[in-house]
Amino acid sequence: MGSHSSLDEAIEISAGIYWVGAGTKTFLSRNSFLRVYEGNKTTGTLLIDPGPTSDFVSLSHKVSSILPGGLASINLAFINHQDPDVVGVLPKLYAMNRKLNIIATEDTWRLVSLNGLASVRFRSIDQVQEQRLVLPTGHRLQFIPTPYCHFRGASMIYDLESRILFTGDFLGGVEASGLIATQENWAGIKAFHQLYMPSNEAIKLAVKKIRALEPAPLTLAPQHGGLIRGDLIELVLERISELPVGLDIVTSFNDRLPALITGLNDVLVAVKETMGEYKVDRILRDFKPEGEYPSLITLGRDGLVKDIKGDPFEAINALLNSFMDSATEKQQKLLRPMFNLLML
Repeated sequence: MGSHSSLDEAIEISAGIYWVGAGTKTFLSRNSFLRVYEGNKTTGTLLIDPGPTSDFVSLSHKVSSILPGGLASINLAFINHQDPDVVGVLPKLYAMNRKLNIIATEDTWRLVSLNGLASVRFRSIDQVQEQRLVLPTGHRLQFIPTPYCHFRGASMIYDLESRILFTGDFLGGVEASGLIATQENWAGIKAFHQLYMPSNEAIKLAVKKIRALEPAPLTLAPQHGGLIRGDLIELVLERISELPVGLDIVTSFNDRLPALITGLNDVLVAVKETMGEYKVDRILRDFKPEGEYPSLITLGRDGLVKDIKGDPFEAINALLNSFMDSATEKQQKLLRPMFNLLML
């Protein structure tokens, strides 16, 4: 894949595999993928993690640039899990093509089917022999269930010919600046997993399954953030294996969180006195990401912190850095000792 100046068009990431996602200019990108299979005098199409309702126009435009029949010609869709940002467009796809087939785990389908899709042709991953499927074109797919990453019925799908592993929410991240991940993406991957993955134990199991794949994947393609390639694959897998997430964080910080929140609120009062209330409120507003992703710090109507999500020290540190970036040199000298005391 060469360099691409625009993500407003479909991008071929490997032979016959296209990124048809959206939201790459936003805090939380959505990656959908179209696989076009040709072989044995036949053609097949697979749409992976179709996306939310809000991305329908973008998805339709990108798919139509690849397939003359557009979305109506897609005969197979794969669903990693049942969240709206994955399945939102499915009812429209089904309305356009009553021959649509959907592949997912039974746990995922149980919830997806509630979107008026009960009569859709469904193929259960759980019933596929040895979790491998050979398509009429001769291409091979392998399904890799990743329980509790982040849903109990989540499953990755591995395209064995391209050696691209589509990982769903697992290995996804926020604040990706482009389609290909770099080491700078790690901060966004870390933040995303600390909020959405329930435990490190679930992550370790998923990593073990990825490392066992033969042949080894050349690309990890999550539903959010950048595509992970080359040496970055092992680096990310190593780091994610040791990352405390979800309940690991809640249980380890449970006793200390009230004191941290109290300390942060005391600091906020001092910051407002030093920098001015208007400036601090503006920074707090800017610190809150877009609506589709939870704010790491929850404020009450009184302007005080009520809750901190994810790793509290990371969230507080990010906020304090935002204050320091906006403070004058004189203000920084006044605030720094107080910030250092809070982070002890």
